[in-house]
Amino acid sequence: MPRNLMTVLLLPLLFTLGCEPTVVQYRKKPSYYQQMAGASFRDGMTDEGVEIRWEEPSKPSANPYEQVIGKEVFRIREEQQDGTVIIQAKLPQHVLVNTLTCLRNNEYQLLWDQMLARSTRDFYERQEDGYVKYEAHLRKHRKDMAALVNRMIVGKTFGEVETQKADDGTIRCRLRKKLRRDFEFKEVLMVSEDRNLKLLTIR
Repeated sequence: MPRNLMTVLLLPLLFTLGCEPTVVQYRKKPSYYQQMAGASFRDGMTDEGVEIRWEEPSKPSANPYEQVIGKEVFRIREEQQDGTVIIQAKLPQHVLVNTLTCLRNNEYQLLWDQMLARSTRDFYERQEDGYVKYEAHLRKHRKDMAALVNRMIVGKTFGEVETQKADDGTIRCRLRKKLRRDFEFKEVLMVSEDRNLKLLTIR
């Protein structure tokens, strides 16, 4: 067989063997993604070679904290006409978003009243000036806590957050091990109370 003809026949085979199929994942941006500082939703490739393509939320809402669970509209944060703010959480992501918003807005009383677990409030209330100590702790570590929670919100969308449920019902959210060393705080713990999730601690 002439050499030139053999080369022509081999080229398609070489191209076929050299090209591996690309795995493409389509992911929807969370409806509150515009509230997420530092979040990047540009199409790209992961370290594992998976191509990520981002899509807009299926039903954009004027309220970035509005979620649809099943067929029911659920607002994780709602400001009423009299200025009262109501926050609630059904999913770990809701706890993270509400906690981050409260830290950014210095809404320590709101976090205490509506998002903090009873056992955590009881811990502080057993101490003298318990609420004062609670607020002082948050003010002191506010930036470091917010940095972790914000990174978790972004990382959860990218599959970079580990969520585990203990036998006692406690839910632990942590970044992947290689990411934890960049943060002063390492994990967020949550518990279920009255059919809602509550923040237990950030540690």
